[in-house]
Amino acid sequence: MVDLTDPTIWLPIVLAGLILFVFLLAGLFLITENEVGILTRRMFGNRMPPGQVIARHGQIGVQATTLMPGLYWRMPFIWNIKKAPVIEVGEANIATVESIDGRPLAKGRLLGDEIECNQFQDAEKFLDGGGFKGPQVGILRPGKYRINTLAFTLKMWTAAQINAGQVGIITAQDGRPLPSRLIIAPVPLTSPSPDQPHARTHNYFQDGPAFLDSGGFRGPQQDTLQPGRYYVNPLLFNVDIKSVFEVPPGFVAVLRSNIGEELDRSDSKPTPITDRPDFDQTVHSAIETILTTDRNRRGIWQVPVAPGKYNLNPVAFTAYLVPTSAIMVDWASSERPNAPEMSRPSTAPVSDTSSYPYLTDQTAKGVSFFQFTQLKVTSKDGFQLEVDVRMVIRILPENAAFIIARFGSVFNLIQQIVHPLIDASFRNNAGEKKALEFVQGRSQLQQEALEKARTEFAKYMVEAQNLLISYIAVDESLLATQTQKEIAIQQQAQYQQQALAEEQRIAVQEKTARANLQPQVVQAVLQVEINENEAKALVKQAEGIRDSTRIKADGEGAAVRTVGQAQADAYLAQAEVIGPERVALVRVMEQVKDGHVRITPDTLVATSGDSGGANTMITAYLATLLGSKTTPLPARRPTAESDGSAGVAGTGGPAGASTSTNPMTGSAPPTPKSSTKSST
Repeated sequence: MVDLTDPTIWLPIVLAGLILFVFLLAGLFLITENEVGILTRRMFGNRMPPGQVIARHGQIGVQATTLMPGLYWRMPFIWNIKKAPVIEVGEANIATVESIDGRPLAKGRLLGDEIECNQFQDAEKFLDGGGFKGPQVGILRPGKYRINTLAFTLKMWTAAQINAGQVGIITAQDGRPLPSRLIIAPVPLTSPSPDQPHARTHNYFQDGPAFLDSGGFRGPQQDTLQPGRYYVNPLLFNVDIKSVFEVPPGFVAVLRSNIGEELDRSDSKPTPITDRPDFDQTVHSAIETILTTDRNRRGIWQVPVAPGKYNLNPVAFTAYLVPTSAIMVDWASSERPNAPEMSRPSTAPVSDTSSYPYLTDQTAKGVSFFQFTQLKVTSKDGFQLEVDVRMVIRILPENAAFIIARFGSVFNLIQQIVHPLIDASFRNNAGEKKALEFVQGRSQLQQEALEKARTEFAKYMVEAQNLLISYIAVDESLLATQTQKEIAIQQQAQYQQQALAEEQRIAVQEKTARANLQPQVVQAVLQVEINENEAKALVKQAEGIRDSTRIKADGEGAAVRTVGQAQADAYLAQAEVIGPERVALVRVMEQVKDGHVRITPDTLVATSGDSGGANTMITAYLATLLGSKTTPLPARRPTAESDGSAGVAGTGGPAGASTSTNPMTGSAPPTPKSSTKSST
């Protein structure tokens, strides 16, 4: 029996157990979720053939397969496990892949074709599927990937970002070689064809394998990238970011297409040289240019591009700006103190004028200036003249392509046609006239030069809109003589005007005097009219009184006659009934009743004694005093029985008695006497 209490027995067992534990522990590997396990076989396997780097199918070396997250045990002496972090590609990034192992790339190819291998996460499938060694066409988009970093090398890139106002120009680094007759690569196919059965859209160059399978060519591409973010393989496509092309207002852009093959030109004989002394010549010929409407053919587009912003590919198209508004050409000196102020740069533009249009601080988009020195001409009488001229021309949009085809640029048009013609025109005109005639005939000279320019420029499809002579510098000695002559003429005219002014002053003073007396004249005339009107008014008033009195008298007479006739008829009727005497008595009593006949005195003065005449005088005096204080009776209107004489009413005394006729007796009624009682 074994003695279990013997320590010598347990010691080997413990040591063996410890060794076994260490051996087991050394073979355990824990792969977390953010890690990938890369295996390396050290022994007990097949050797890799020459040239192979990554082992697979039990070969000794770095294995293509990887371990996913979990707990693994491998024989420590046979296997080695290396932990690598999971590859994470950010949202604004991409990762290019380079394979350590695989088939050699085909001749002429720079990138290996894409192999189905779960986004390079299955290296063994990649190698078994015939993956190529070196840079790959496929890329890793944003996300997390479990990549065998010993089989593939990754490089992070920033995704192509095209901002607003920009355009991406694509140049392919791989693909079919571009034929020598082409500058711009043809557009790849978007659908299968007999030659390209796997053709499909490349999704704006983001699908590199589709670009190659569709027969894409190397070199500059026609299509561009619009604003946005693109996951483009930078090893396959070079993205050059440019600003969008802008055609400013007042301009059009003539495009020269670089797309298509070179043009075959037929043999032709030279054009005969004209012997005419002007600029008239053949404007366009087949040897100079070709105007086309086919965008896939090289040449100048016949239809220009209107103002606006365009995602223009500057490699595929060359743009020439042509102004369609007013083009101002100046021949003027800005150094002369008395030179007229023009809306043009004070000095020569800093920019190269050949790169038209050029802009300065004094100019704006759509407006450009061409400035030359003033025109120096010599008159018929030998005076040197300096002429400042401004010319305004215009090119119609539909003729812009012909201008570019013929001259290459508007600057060349100005230099070759406009400037020589205007300069020669003024020189010839000045040589035929004297200096003063040249200056005085400025308007006619301006009109003649404009008409000639219109005729000549029309041959080159340029419209001459206006020509202005702003200043003519003449010799000072000639101007001094002419100035003195003009001063003398002006003085004579001044004296004549002064004489006329004095005559006008006399006439004004005379009219002023008349005007000052005019109020009195008017007042006298008005007074005469007032007097005449007053006299006429008095006459009319008298005539009215006369007529009214006459009418009133006639009316009163008729009334009296009517009343008298009626009373007479009444009296006759009464007389027939009661008798005439009684009628008279009745009438007298009616008069007494009405107060027309007084039977008692108003004042009674009586005296007593035997004084005789003295009492009589005193009585008369007292009656007079009392009678003057009594109120006189109203005058009685004449009745029908009166004789028509007016009765005067008075006081009852001697001085105020009233007299009337009794209608019955015809005698005056008794005069009332004042009575008073005297104490004497």
